[in-house]
Amino acid sequence: MIAIIGGTIWTGFETIENGLVLVRNGKIDYVGKMVGFDSEYRKIDAAGKFITPGFIDAHSHIGLIPEGLDWEYSDVNDFSGPITPQMRAIDAIDFFDKAFYDAISGGVTTVYTGPGSANVIGGVGLVTKTTGRVLLEEAALKMALGPKGIREYKSKEPYPSTRMGTVALLRNTLHDVKRWIENPQNVDNVKEFQYRYISKVLRKEMMAKIHLSTSPDEIIAVLNIIKEFGLYATIDHVFAGDLLVNEIKQSGVPVVYGPVMFSKLYSAFRYVNDKIPVKLLKAGICTALMTDHPVISQKHLRLLGSVVVRNGLSYDDALKMITINPAKMLRIDDRVGSICVGKDADLVVSNDHPLKPDAKIETVIVDGKIVYSCS
Repeated sequence: MIAIIGGTIWTGFETIENGLVLVRNGKIDYVGKMVGFDSEYRKIDAAGKFITPGFIDAHSHIGLIPEGLDWEYSDVNDFSGPITPQMRAIDAIDFFDKAFYDAISGGVTTVYTGPGSANVIGGVGLVTKTTGRVLLEEAALKMALGPKGIREYKSKEPYPSTRMGTVALLRNTLHDVKRWIENPQNVDNVKEFQYRYISKVLRKEMMAKIHLSTSPDEIIAVLNIIKEFGLYATIDHVFAGDLLVNEIKQSGVPVVYGPVMFSKLYSAFRYVNDKIPVKLLKAGICTALMTDHPVISQKHLRLLGSVVVRNGLSYDDALKMITINPAKMLRIDDRVGSICVGKDADLVVSNDHPLKPDAKIETVIVDGKIVYSCS
């Protein structure tokens, strides 16, 4: 049992000065103003410090591209074909990846990690604590727009070479599975296995996580697909989202933006702009930030929050983009993302507001256990 005494608590919904957090059996047992408590609690003096929920990354590839190894060890993309929904991150994730410990030292306690963007339907990602406790083995089915032609030579099945070809293949596949659900047909074993995963998305038993590349037309295309098939989905990256704020808002689809601090490597990335997530959130769109690890190191998620503060967002709203907002999108907000009684005790104690670049994270607690301490 742990008692975090004093300090400023940001719960995800309000700020409590000179507060108290009590942790029992891995859960938040009390949060509020100072009250009396049993002497059996292990005390953490947080006077003058800042307490927040653990940070959450809604789009990462941690554990699938292990740090310190070459790219041939990456399990992010399988090039056996453009439609591979049967690939599961849980079957390949490396929890011995040093990036997990580094993530904890950066206050990141929960991540979504899964397949990448090479395939039109790439496979099933998972949600896990950075300590290795998996919350959802099958959290989302990754889909990805954008041309795929450069991978064609690695597969017996052709990859679409244009953006419209990718959209057409995705739509055709969803229609095929929809017909299969309504009237199960005789299909080969491989397709039946694939269809079972895709059918979970069509039944809203699993969310879709849809990658957009660099073009605003993809935003319109994917919003149309989400509406056409009634999917629960997030749209990820969303460069050029500032050009289509009204359309995204009207759709009600959440956005996982980023990563911010992403370099305009070539002309296709001309729509990258660190002010985009600020505009989306201020418009009332549920928005989260991503590291896209290893594009940005997982441990630096909080620094991406600092970037959006610099671009006009309040500290509270920026914190929401790496705590409660991704928790809501991933449908785990009943467990993590805020400091509330009954939720998992995932907590970060910093010597100052954690989105200030010079702030130092001093203690990280996951499931009620101290997993990092700088003292």
